[in-house]
Amino acid sequence: MRTLVIGAAKSGVAAANFLAKRGEEVVLADSKVDPALPYALDERVEKAFGRDDVALLDRVDEIVVSPGVPLDVPLLMEAGKRSMKVIGEIELAYRHLNGTVIAITGSNGKSTTTSLIGEILRVAGREPIVAGNIGEPLIASLDFERPRTYVLELSSFQLEAIDHFRAHVALLLNVTPDHMDRYPTFESYAAAKQRVFRNQEAGDYAIANANLSVSTPAQVLRFSSTEHGDAYLDGDELVLNDRRIPRASLKLQGTPNVENALAAWLAARVAGVDDVDVQIAFGTFSGLPHRMVLVRERDGVKWINDSKGTNVDATIAALQSFPPASVWLILGGYDKHGEFERMRDIVRARTKGILTIGKAADVIAEKLDGAVPIAPLHDMERAVKWAAENAKSGDVVLLSPACASFDQYRNFEHRGEHFEELVKKI
Repeated sequence: MRTLVIGAAKSGVAAANFLAKRGEEVVLADSKVDPALPYALDERVEKAFGRDDVALLDRVDEIVVSPGVPLDVPLLMEAGKRSMKVIGEIELAYRHLNGTVIAITGSNGKSTTTSLIGEILRVAGREPIVAGNIGEPLIASLDFERPRTYVLELSSFQLEAIDHFRAHVALLLNVTPDHMDRYPTFESYAAAKQRVFRNQEAGDYAIANANLSVSTPAQVLRFSSTEHGDAYLDGDELVLNDRRIPRASLKLQGTPNVENALAAWLAARVAGVDDVDVQIAFGTFSGLPHRMVLVRERDGVKWINDSKGTNVDATIAALQSFPPASVWLILGGYDKHGEFERMRDIVRARTKGILTIGKAADVIAEKLDGAVPIAPLHDMERAVKWAAENAKSGDVVLLSPACASFDQYRNFEHRGEHFEELVKKI
């Protein structure tokens, strides 16, 4: 068996190492001549760096594609013409997985919800494995000794490349425009998200926001913060059937996190977890780094790191957490063809002004021209310095960029860490 793995990022290297350890012949290809490998590469893996030519397909039985590689690149289009099998690392791992799968996807909130479900299961003594688009790749997290519950965050990119993968519990939190630099239409992006329900059976569960349509033979459960369903918000209480948990018990802040908690509660309920364990986890789980984190408060100014706000809807949700005309918003980065004009009303209502950084600065200035003052600061150092000199007591300086980070940073974590480092030096 000869496998071609395309993409030398985390999932690609993990998949190549896994196959090599099984004694299979594996080639790891990457268009970069000298990619920065996230792990040590097994010496048995053949390297094909700086290559994307069709000769890579010779003698190959199967292709494993990394999530960051679009399926319409010429090499994979040629593979399709040759009727070659193309799968993702998640599909490869699923072939060897022993246990139950809880899969979570959505445009926003999936990392928080995945981690919260993991925390609930840990409180319940279940020893879950949390992996996928968060933490370690699934292929590097498999337990071959005993069945486990796998709580998996899955991106649309990962879902594109599944085939037989089946989630016993599948969650679709929300679908709003994102990654429009990769998808030709919003509908194609939404369709990729819906693949989380692929291969589900009648005994499975599909958990979805009440405003989303779902097609699956599984039992569908709905959650919402605005209308009654299987799990919903009723005043100051989270409700699931006949059980109520005070909203004050939830350590996470903001309405979006209420919906994340409701979805997580439904997943825990169908997994057989006691509601008491759910409430305990609600009170102990404080969230993830770079997601609405208070970095410091200095001279009455709050500095908030929401570097994970990588699309327009995430930033809109962040702004809704603050009083009117109180926020200096740091916006910009690598533009994923976000619809920045949809932010106009919330920006006008909640911000004092926008500080732009990165490649998307000109587009943002064009789309939000006239809504509030816009200061083109180009990079994080200048933006933080400007905010430190101009923000006054009662103001909030919010990093919620509505963009990816790849123009100036390795990832959103790197961006958030740099912001926090600069803020702490003020």
